[in-house]
Amino acid sequence: MNVYDDVLDATVVSHSATGHLTTLDYEELITVRTNILSVYRVDDGGRALVMTSEFKFAGKINDIALISPRGSQEAAETEPSPLDCLIISTGVAKLSLLRFDEASNTLKTLSLHYYEDKMRSASLVEMAKTSQMRIDPGNKCLILLNNEVLAILPFCGADDEDEDEDEEDEDESYISLENTDGPRVKRQKTDLPNQDNVAHNSGAMTNQSLIVPLKELNSEIQNVSDIQFLRNFTKPTVAVMYQPKLTWAGSLKLEKTPTCIVIMTLGISSNEGKTTVEAVVISKLEKLPWTWNSIIPTEKGAVILGVNEIAYMDNTGVLQSVISINSFSEKDTIQSRVIDNSKMELLFHRGSVVNYWCSTKRDGSSTNSDSNDLLILMTEKSDLYYVQMEFEGKLLTKFDLVELPIANNIFIDNLGPLCISRVNSSTALTQLDLFIGFQSGNSLIVRLNNMKSTIASRTSHTMKVEQGENIFSDGEMDEDDEDDLYADDSLYKDNKESTTEEVVETVEPFDIEPLTSLLNIGPLTSMVVGKDTAIEPRVKGLPNPSNGEFSIVATSGNGVGSRLVAVQPSVHPDIQQALKFISITQIWNLKFKNRDKYLVTTDSAKSKSDIYEIENNFTLHKGGRLRRDATTVYISMFGDGKRIVQVTTNHLYLYDLEFRRLTTIKFDYEVVHVSVLDHYILVTVSKGDITVFELEQTQKKKLSKIVLPEILKEMVITSGLILKSDLCNEFLTLEDDQEEQLLFTFVTADNQIIFFTKDHNDRIFQLNGVDDLKENLFVSTYQLPDEVVPDPSIKQIMLNKLGHQNRETYLTILTFGGEVYQYKKSHKRSSRYYRNMCGSKLSITGAPNNAYPKGVVGIERIMHHIENYNGYSCILISGMVPYIIIKEDDSVARVFKFANIPLVSLTPWGKTSVMCVDHIKNARVYTLDNTKIYYGNKLPIKWIPINNVMQNFMTFNNIFYHERSEMYVVSYTKEIDYIPKSENDEIIIGYNENVPHAKGFQSGVLLVNPLTWNVIDQVDLEVNSLVNDLRTMNIQLDTHTKRSREYVVFGVAQVGTEDLPASGSFYVYDIVPMAPDPGSPDMTSKFEKFFSEEVRGAVTTVCELSGRFAISQNHKIMVRDAQEDGSVVPVAFLDTPVYVTDSKSFGNFFIVGDSMQGFEFIGFDAEPYRMIQLGKSISHFETVSVDFLVNNGDLYFVVTDRNNILHVLKYAPDEPNSLSGQRLVHCSSFNLFSANTCIRLLPKSEQFNDNKFPQASYQVIGTQTDGSIFKVVPLSEDSYRRMYVIQQQFVDKDVHLAGLNPNMERLTNKFYDISHIMRPVLDYNVISRFASLSIEKRTSLGKKTGRRSDVTIWRDLIDIEFSLRTLSR
Repeated sequence: MNVYDDVLDATVVSHSATGHLTTLDYEELITVRTNILSVYRVDDGGRALVMTSEFKFAGKINDIALISPRGSQEAAETEPSPLDCLIISTGVAKLSLLRFDEASNTLKTLSLHYYEDKMRSASLVEMAKTSQMRIDPGNKCLILLNNEVLAILPFCGADDEDEDEDEEDEDESYISLENTDGPRVKRQKTDLPNQDNVAHNSGAMTNQSLIVPLKELNSEIQNVSDIQFLRNFTKPTVAVMYQPKLTWAGSLKLEKTPTCIVIMTLGISSNEGKTTVEAVVISKLEKLPWTWNSIIPTEKGAVILGVNEIAYMDNTGVLQSVISINSFSEKDTIQSRVIDNSKMELLFHRGSVVNYWCSTKRDGSSTNSDSNDLLILMTEKSDLYYVQMEFEGKLLTKFDLVELPIANNIFIDNLGPLCISRVNSSTALTQLDLFIGFQSGNSLIVRLNNMKSTIASRTSHTMKVEQGENIFSDGEMDEDDEDDLYADDSLYKDNKESTTEEVVETVEPFDIEPLTSLLNIGPLTSMVVGKDTAIEPRVKGLPNPSNGEFSIVATSGNGVGSRLVAVQPSVHPDIQQALKFISITQIWNLKFKNRDKYLVTTDSAKSKSDIYEIENNFTLHKGGRLRRDATTVYISMFGDGKRIVQVTTNHLYLYDLEFRRLTTIKFDYEVVHVSVLDHYILVTVSKGDITVFELEQTQKKKLSKIVLPEILKEMVITSGLILKSDLCNEFLTLEDDQEEQLLFTFVTADNQIIFFTKDHNDRIFQLNGVDDLKENLFVSTYQLPDEVVPDPSIKQIMLNKLGHQNRETYLTILTFGGEVYQYKKSHKRSSRYYRNMCGSKLSITGAPNNAYPKGVVGIERIMHHIENYNGYSCILISGMVPYIIIKEDDSVARVFKFANIPLVSLTPWGKTSVMCVDHIKNARVYTLDNTKIYYGNKLPIKWIPINNVMQNFMTFNNIFYHERSEMYVVSYTKEIDYIPKSENDEIIIGYNENVPHAKGFQSGVLLVNPLTWNVIDQVDLEVNSLVNDLRTMNIQLDTHTKRSREYVVFGVAQVGTEDLPASGSFYVYDIVPMAPDPGSPDMTSKFEKFFSEEVRGAVTTVCELSGRFAISQNHKIMVRDAQEDGSVVPVAFLDTPVYVTDSKSFGNFFIVGDSMQGFEFIGFDAEPYRMIQLGKSISHFETVSVDFLVNNGDLYFVVTDRNNILHVLKYAPDEPNSLSGQRLVHCSSFNLFSANTCIRLLPKSEQFNDNKFPQASYQVIGTQTDGSIFKVVPLSEDSYRRMYVIQQQFVDKDVHLAGLNPNMERLTNKFYDISHIMRPVLDYNVISRFASLSIEKRTSLGKKTGRRSDVTIWRDLIDIEFSLRTLSR
């Protein structure tokens, strides 16, 4: 009974596209991060990305495509939207056709297509995990390929005779990961079983789909490598690369050239709801090298990529030219002209190259009308190559591969490009802005300036080397040889026997300008919980506001860009100044001419107020007539900074700048709320009445009352606000309808938000739907209801702009229960606001109906808008648990905890800071830390670079926290040149140093001080070593006294040739204190070796076990005991099936995960030493990570495998089928959307456990390669049943994005039949929608879970969402 939740959203951008998805005003950038689709506006000439929309899907997105709307006139009448349609591919073979609906501000599903069952029945082998989707350049059809079964989805309205359609797409961008080429990005659709392929609301977008095996189109096709649509054909035409007889390296002696390419035209026709296809073969290429693997369509043909060559094939199927790109190319087997560029020594493996292609026909930069292709290749190491193609008619006259040297080396931190999109397609190619998503490193928008001129600068020089003299002389290449079209053959000849010639090509380096980036912390490889912000116990003489906090620190990225990331549980502010007060509950800062002049404090308990001179070292100001013997409710500058207004509990005072009283006004009831703006003051009293005063403009000495609408006399007002907005401009007669108006805004006792202008004429407006917290709000003229039922829940509202460089208007609502709701202003109409229902939602901060009183008692929650908090416009919320609402430009607004200390009151300070007062009357001046920290994910992310020019450790792969020294221990692995040596340390026979070689590894261990994040000590291991696992352990040194000490233990594997047996070693190090050097104050500790030993077999894991430590070696687990004399002795062992991938312990219990055989549950006994198998998994998982999951005495196990499935098993000896526990009970299997790399056990925070002696409860957190972090939280029986009902109601009744069923996406796998169907792992991403529902829907849904559901459901949600509050002790 567990629930899954995302701690961090994915950060790796896997797919991208450009188009008009939500607006026609500008071209948008659409990106995909696993299951999150984000829409951005590219501002400031590509230098800023502003997120406009975000949609979170229930399934992983495999690919996307945008197509322009087309269809019959009837379709145009029913669906007049000119916006692009979005096609997404999910699952094994599923497709959804979507379009943005401006009214509901979400994506509307036009049609659903499900091909998996029919494809599976048509295939003789197991289905591939994902399908290849391609889209016809003329937008006539889509195809989806899986295991040589083809699904064809034709679009309606395609005119086969219109030969100009291809020209309309010539300036489109094409992005692909070699075998996923397509316009922008492509995806396909699938049929619903037993239904017509076109949904009822899809109009005439598509015709009936057709599923056909490729063998029915051409009997020779099998073992397909790639399929692509070719351009400049009137009918859809595909090129299929295949091998009639599958070949691998071991069978090359039989057939070296098995690959074939066939070009076929697909004659697709749809009549009476039935689709047929007729394939006509245009051409066929045979006898191609077996390493050729992908096709890139171009204007007049296609470029073919292989491991050792690239080639060009025209649209008639003629192989015109081949370029050899490394020494392994067998040029004699290729039946075409071969250009020898083997000196480049490139390897284009399948899936390692991303390409960008576009046509230059309409671009004025091309001087040659027959040079219509711009093709750029990017390798897995982020090197750029330009494929140069020049034609005379259809004849390829120049074909070359040019490396683009980058002067500023901006891609040094990036590896593994995944997608490329052009973000300025309307501009000339002389300025090419590209968005590139990477597996490792931030996604970038870069500008390629004058790339064509860089290519034109390419020159070739011939160096002649005289034997014996070693004299070099430059020669010139004859470029005017018209007889030889390829000219390159003349570059590789020997002129004389005594002289050798070598051609050197030079290209001027060109500057690639980085414009902006999106943070990516993937792949996350290891993780630990340790101190980050709470290292120093005191800051500026006061307690550190982050004391007791722990962060999730992980290793991130590969290569030079690898770094550490700290996921912080709250926003940790920088402290600039600290003060101590004796009597204070609230503070205000009075600024004179933008300078902090006076600090005003009040103490409500003592009914007193004080004023301090800030510039005079906070000396008590004794002059003036400030009311000091009363509680100040509000005080601020007023009237263009020339007056001061003070409001106490019963009076209003107007002062000049010397605090001389000008006006005094008395109130009959206690003042509860005050708002001041420009020359106006709004006062709300406890009776529910309001008064608005205006400052007289001439002498600024008097306040006059503003006449209020008559209808307000019949209302009870809870709070008021003066603001400037264009909220009701649609209802006013204005010269400028964009100009913001002064609005007096009120919240009524029946939770209505009403507002009016100064010249209202008894006309007021309301925000419809806010009383029910509906998804969409709109402005209308207010009408008094027949009956008003006072039940105030809205405590405070704010309407302001939030963000960093680009700010957007939000309506923020704070309730009496501490909840925060936020609505965003519509881009189309200023009178409409909507909530983000389909994307990432605000975190829960409270609950209605007093379900979470802990959040609102003690200190009142009040929202404070900070206009400039170190560059951010944000909202701070005071309380026992303070919060901050902050928005990054490239993300949605987020709510985070603010430090780890209560916040009573705050006021803006200086230009970019705030002064905050805590519950023990300490005042601190905070500024926001925006250096190497990102606030756009679900928790703040701080990235910590360790690599630099002087110290390049390359990839960090393991991390652990040493509690005694408060240091982090990190292992690194760097690539080195691999030299194969025999066991005699001699180079093996057959080694050729002139060809590309594999890379070796060299590892080491670093000691990192989190105070400065500097490396203070390191252990470097020998060449060809690899640290597989590293942990800190409390190892018992004396069995009698039970004395133990924390050590660092890591296991190493020696990487050698396949002829040598595996070997390894393990090391035990202590961390001892040392006196720091004056120049290095952070070097307070160092490594001290305790023990090491070389063993047979690679050491793959290490683990603490009941005061001992266990290591895996050579199909065995060996438990060793350490002694005080520095010796280590083995005391127990356990045989393992293949090799151990992970091992964890919990007390005397031990679990061992195997790479092929699942995992074993072991009990360890020290008297006598022995290891007893208590249970074993029935299913043979390919285990990646394992850990315990303990909940109220029940013992569960969480396992992840190589198929990206998370399994939960239970040790239940009382179950009848468990054979007294020997067979672990398989509870559930839950699909992950990315590969898991590490899981850790953490204590779980219990928010509502009133038991005096509660049993310990735990949770599991895990990291994934897409940069996301998840948690698995156990639930009680009652909570699980309520959450299960909520999830099922959403699954059954709610309309899901793209029609993706959450249960199907998460639970459908090959382990479904053996799982407990009624006890699956729940998905909190679905359940959390409950908190975003309107009040009416929440009430209706909550009744299905039983009595007092309004309280119990919210407590369950808080218990799940706050489970990681154990990081803030």
